[in-house]
Amino acid sequence: MSQDPLTAFVSRSLRADVSDVRSELVAKNALMEIERIRFSHEGVERSLALKRVPPDDSLEVQLLPFLARKTDRVPRVLSRGLPPPAVPAWPWVMTEDVLDTTSACHEDPRAIVLTKVAIERAVAVDGPALNALGVKTITPVDLVERAVERAATDRPVDAEARAAATALAHLPTVLCHGELACTHARLTARGVVIVEWRRAYLGCGLLDMAQLSDDVRHFSGEDPGDSLFEYYGELTGNTITKEMARASRLVSQVTRTPIK
Repeated sequence: MSQDPLTAFVSRSLRADVSDVRSELVAKNALMEIERIRFSHEGVERSLALKRVPPDDSLEVQLLPFLARKTDRVPRVLSRGLPPPAVPAWPWVMTEDVLDTTSACHEDPRAIVLTKVAIERAVAVDGPALNALGVKTITPVDLVERAVERAATDRPVDAEARAAATALAHLPTVLCHGELACTHARLTARGVVIVEWRRAYLGCGLLDMAQLSDDVRHFSGEDPGDSLFEYYGELTGNTITKEMARASRLVSQVTRTPIK
């Protein structure tokens, strides 16, 4: 008897015989579809996560398998699929199931910074490979100019933001997450892992710290001040001054504020 399509798909992806395969839709919108797939393998109940994304927003499908080969600080990747351009199907990536894990912001957020730096180090010499996968190099100045262009009008904060971006130009270029928030830092048995890499780019790591610090404040109700910036500096061997932290916050604020 032939397998049903879902069982065949999971068996082929895992290169293993599985049974009792069933799926549940976890999330669906214009940007993604996420399924949890439960199955039995060698008598043990297991689950995995299957994420589909639009073809024009599929950086994560390209990037995550590469990161997973370099470090265990991201979800383990089991399989992925890149349909030919003529096929009306979304690219997909199959990973370990971390959907119900707890946000790492429930504990010391410095563990998120440590994880972020570990990922940076794991791909520190892989700039050309990351570029080939579609990860663009975007400087703080580039980010501000894009925000100014979207605004289509002169705002009082624009001159300050340009100056702040210029002040950050000397910092090393590293892999930035682009959306480093509490919901994307998850606690697993092996420690913190960072998920959702669709907005990754090569740029200034302090902008990830600015976004994380702001989100930690909203998440916990306690302001971490400059502590996460300082810890990031210690880990990376850079002296992060209060002026640099302030500049990072301003650039992050301007580039993340929706234009009305």
